[in-house]
This record gives sequence, C-alpha cells and structure tokens, in this order.
Amino acid sequence: MYSVSAVLYATIVALFAHMQLGSTLLHSDKRYCAALMARKNSLVKQAQAVTAKFKATCQNPNPKSCKEILGNNQEAKSGVYTIVTNIGDVQVYCEMEIGGGGFTFLPRSAIKADSKLDISRLFTDKAKVLLRIKEKNGRQPFTTMQQIADYSSIPLAVQINSHAGFKRPQNINMGPYVYLGFLPASVASARSKQGFISNNRPFTFTNCDRNPNSYFSFFSNPNHVAPSPYRANTNHHAHWRSTWQPFSKLMPSEYFFFTESHFGGCGGYSSSNQWTRASGTAIGMR
Repeated sequence: MYSVSAVLYATIVALFAHMQLGSTLLHSDKRYCAALMARKNSLVKQAQAVTAKFKATCQNPNPKSCKEILGNNQEAKSGVYTIVTNIGDVQVYCEMEIGGGGFTFLPRSAIKADSKLDISRLFTDKAKVLLRIKEKNGRQPFTTMQQIADYSSIPLAVQINSHAGFKRPQNINMGPYVYLGFLPASVASARSKQGFISNNRPFTFTNCDRNPNSYFSFFSNPNHVAPSPYRANTNHHAHWRSTWQPFSKLMPSEYFFFTESHFGGCGGYSSSNQWTRASGTAIGMR
C-alpha cells in the first residue's frame, strides 16, 4: 500500500512542480504552454491509473473474483490481479472492458491434476463465457460464447478435471483440464438442432447420429503429451473462427490452453494442433 501511495504522491508533486515552473515563464510562449499542457495531461493519466490500481488492490485487499474487483471499483483496468480462492491466492487475468468486464481468466498453473479449486465464486453468470484466442501472428481476438436460442434456459457448465453429465473429451490423456459444456449428454443425444452462439452469431447443425458431444475443453498439458490423432469434419471451427473480433490488449501466454472442441454427430471436431491460424485459447468466467 505504501508504494502505491508514494507513487501517487510523487506524481501529484511532479504535476504541481511543473505548474509552478510555468508561472515563472512568459505566458505568451505558446510552444512552452503546449508542452506543459501535454506533460500535465500525461501526469494526470498516470495519477488516474495509480488511483485505480490503489482502489482495486489496497481498498479491497481480499477479492474473490474479477467481477468483485470491478464491482468495488468501476475504474479498474484489465490486467493481472491476485484473488483469494479456497486453495489460496491465485494470480488471474481480469478482463475489465469486453462485454461489461469482470471476467476471470485462470492460468495453466492453477489447473493441476489434484486441483480442488472451487470455481463457483468465479462462475456465477452461466449464460456466457469469454474466450480469447492466441493467434500465431501475435494477435488475441475474442468471442463471447452462449447457448443457441432453443437451449437458452440450459446454463453453461464449467468444470475442472471433470465432465460430469457431458461427453468425455478426446484428449483427456493430456491431464488437467477445464471443461466448458453446452448441452448435457442426455439432451445432446437427440436428433435435434444443436450448436452455440459466438459473438451473437449462431452456428447450428442437426445431430445426425445421436453422438452427444457438445463442449470445448482446455488442457494445461504439463507433461507435453501428444494430441489425440482423432479427426472429423471441421465445419464448426471455420464458422467459429469467422466470428472472432480483434482486440488490441494482450494477455500473458500462461492463460492460454491447448483447446479441443467437439459437437455432434455432424457438428464437427477440432483441436488447436490442427489450427492453421491459432495455437490455443483462454477461457474467462464471471
């Protein structure tokens, strides 16, 4: 707390020092005044950023989610924060801008084989999740994922090292994983229209053989296990990729996972080792 306050104090002192210096010079010097104004604006922005960080980390020292941080300080910026969980402190990435903000991204290091991490406090808005995609060109577009209208009453499911009620992922031998389930197997086994919404654009298919796959899974793969050789049509991935929206701010690489997506019965399968444009995905909850 002291270091943050000291930086804030030093910033304010520097601002007033520059203003006092200006009073000793000719006010008719337009170039000097323009430079002084630019410096003042820069210092004000620095002070605002430090104030926002102070509010987020010092006035709320034990936050339990990024949603809570944003709720306590609407000026909180996207970045790495420490939250308190049932297994101790975890450094998460908080996305505070996209879709209203408050999304918590867990790092790969938090997803372990024996993890007892309780994500119930991180995942309360079960209508949507936020995915960031790590492209090979360095960009990190995003998409918000939701159920299609026919199943909007069914909440999304996020589990750690479990797929209870859903179909088993192909790459389960990779070890620890986060599972994003759309339709439970009991629902997805019907010959019905299924799919997902990505950035408000629906992708749908008719389950042709009652195979109840309806999920994305995200593997930390700490032992670098080779991906499953499983292959199927990739129609849904091409559609999903077309919905990604650009975003300039970048997340650290430790929040991205090897990713598998599987839908149907005729919906398609893909994994990030098969992608030509991207190498992994990060999942954010709120």
